Amino acid sequence: MLRKLIKSNFKNDFSHLITYFLIMVLAVLMLHTGLAVFRGYETLHEDKKEKYNFADIMVRCNLSPEDVDALEAILAEADYIGSYEKLNPVVMEMQRREEEEKANTQNIYDDHYHYLMTLPYGGWGEIEAPHFIELSDREYENPIYISSYFSSDIFCAKLGDTIELKMNGEYMTFQVAGVFESLLSSSYGFTYVSPELYEKWKAEDAEKREKLLSEHSEEGASDLYERTFFVSTVADGYKVSDAAGQLTKALSEKELMANVFDVENTINDLTYMQNVIAAMLAAIAVIITIIAMIIIYFRITNSIEQNIENIGAEKSLGYTSKQIRLSIILEFLLSTAGAVAVGIGLSYVVIAAFEEKIRYFSGVEWEHPFDPVSFLITVLLILGTAFLVSFLSTRVIKRMDPVIALRFGLDSHSFKKNHAPIERSRGPLTWILAKKSVLSSLKQNVILFVVMLAIGIVTTFAVYMWYNCVHDASHLYRMLNLVASDVDLRFSDDADHRKEIEALPEVENAFWLDSFELTVAGYSCDATVTDDWSAIAEVNVYEGRSPKYENEIAIGGSLADTLGVTIGDEVTVSYGKVEKKYLITGLEQSAQSQGKDVSLTAEGAKSLGYEPETTQIGVFVKNHALKNTKSLVKKAQEMYGDRLQAYGDAIETLSSGDNQIITIASIIVGTMVVICLIVIVLSLNLLVKTLIIRRQKEIGIKKALGFSSRQLRTELILSMLPQIGVGALVGSILGGLWSNPILSSLLTSLGIMKSGMEVFAWMVALSVCFALVASFVIIWIISRRIKRISAYTLITE
Repeated sequence: MLRKLIKSNFKNDFSHLITYFLIMVLAVLMLHTGLAVFRGYETLHEDKKEKYNFADIMVRCNLSPEDVDALEAILAEADYIGSYEKLNPVVMEMQRREEEEKANTQNIYDDHYHYLMTLPYGGWGEIEAPHFIELSDREYENPIYISSYFSSDIFCAKLGDTIELKMNGEYMTFQVAGVFESLLSSSYGFTYVSPELYEKWKAEDAEKREKLLSEHSEEGASDLYERTFFVSTVADGYKVSDAAGQLTKALSEKELMANVFDVENTINDLTYMQNVIAAMLAAIAVIITIIAMIIIYFRITNSIEQNIENIGAEKSLGYTSKQIRLSIILEFLLSTAGAVAVGIGLSYVVIAAFEEKIRYFSGVEWEHPFDPVSFLITVLLILGTAFLVSFLSTRVIKRMDPVIALRFGLDSHSFKKNHAPIERSRGPLTWILAKKSVLSSLKQNVILFVVMLAIGIVTTFAVYMWYNCVHDASHLYRMLNLVASDVDLRFSDDADHRKEIEALPEVENAFWLDSFELTVAGYSCDATVTDDWSAIAEVNVYEGRSPKYENEIAIGGSLADTLGVTIGDEVTVSYGKVEKKYLITGLEQSAQSQGKDVSLTAEGAKSLGYEPETTQIGVFVKNHALKNTKSLVKKAQEMYGDRLQAYGDAIETLSSGDNQIITIASIIVGTMVVICLIVIVLSLNLLVKTLIIRRQKEIGIKKALGFSSRQLRTELILSMLPQIGVGALVGSILGGLWSNPILSSLLTSLGIMKSGMEVFAWMVALSVCFALVASFVIIWIISRRIKRISAYTLITE
């Protein structure tokens, strides 16, 4: 008996169930994809590090042989280092032939040269050995083995491809014989070639360096020594970040100039984009699910009202309230289960394409196996919510008496107030009828309001992202950098060129910046230095101020949270053998060091024993205008000639849009807009169809009275647009207010604690217009079925 009821329900509600099914497929697809991506990348790099014994810490240096020995002695004696290995790659400047015409070695942003740390194939140890995800069995004349991190973006080559590279000025043809993954080494350009070619390059490099060393004094020859890397694991019981901080401090005390990289920072760099996308997908999925559940409630309650006579007949035939309710609940649970199956299946298709596109950011391959946890969370959340809503919506059936239901039940005694009586209301009749519909349909009003509220939030956030990250990406650039110069000028001499540059008509503000590495309370940090922070027009300090005096410091908000300090507290700073306490005057943010950064005055740096250099000049041009940056660069080249080693025109680079982050932001924005359109179409399709079926007798009578289909369709649109407009307006206002907090919460792992990007009133207005126009068009199209309703079709014998 129950089977017959369920089949009858499916037959009667088939068109509505299709729409509901599609909404739920979209929700499941996004929720499961978001969960699977987040869970997959959450432990992926750490698991690979443990499985393949990738390094915890890497040290890079250009030191004399004696200093290299001293550095190795520190590693050997440190109780926080488990084991280590030394690598001596040959540094090769590489350029693809396709990039030759684009190359501009002076512009640091347009530079299409890359530095490869080449090692002999097979010449690796037990730590940070490459794990090959693709390896050819063929023998090649000139094989090259590249990391997946570089292959997807820089080499743009796959296994077996032939590539022509310009290596240190000489063109060579290679065949890609293998693609490997690692963490620290692949991020810094480690590449493997045949042992014979490596030995040849090594001999040439040694001869070249020996010649250059003989021409330079020992004091200025640090960059001419052999490049040395140490890869190490951390001893049991030590955190990677703590060990890296202690090692940085130890090297500094011995005055050994070396860079220390820890794998935790690298993993943060490699996963932040995936985590942002996953969080956004999951959030939008929750919004869609809420919309779908509201629509379930609306559909079930309207179906009960519409089929009340049938329900009374079913009770008279012996069906219990429990059976009738169960048939309705199972109808939606079975539809939801089908949507879950299809949505999860599609999710794995999307994940495969997503993983391939995002591999440049992740650096390693994610096999994306079946994830039972994401599956269970998705199934339980979606099916559980569908069951709860359908269970609560059908409670009214228990209170229905068969006799009353057969005599038109809920409509037999209507005590509803007559809103907007036609005989006393002024205005066009269509408007009056639309007003009556609005005032008498509380349930419809609430549903439309909530649906458009959610759409307004998502749409406004999409507009906000488009404006700040795609249309004018300089807003994102400024948020991610401590000092986001329009132009950086890098000189070979240490003369202070600020006054000459600031005198140029294009320039608003010029300043010098220098940076070095130190430790703060044991944590390795990047320090930025200038002589007067107040003279820099824009500094990314979100609370407090930059340092003014020798004993003051501003620190990254992420570091402040880790240390449990804030403005007014003191922190211990170490550089070399010097250790001092500094007063925190401000909290700053920068994505370059995941929030582990500080800023000091020149005097504050000198008191630690560091002598700042003024070789890098940052410039803000007037109005941040592209024409001004181009003019400035041209004049600087004419004024300084060879003394200008390089420049960086950030405005020109951002304007070109040739950036991975900008591309992904564009995809996110486009996806959000498409999702909003799909949700509006599916939601309104379900609502409008339900309303038309519910009012078909009323529509037929109105047609018999002389109303045209156009008038009735207009009435329907006018009865829905006010709720749509109000919901979209409230949602868009909330979206405008919440956009910056949402973005900053997504970027916290990067060290961004507070977003202050532009939010304008027109973003809200555009979002509301989008919702109204899209809704108007969709309702007008869907309401065409009103043309097929007439008084004659409603006559029953």
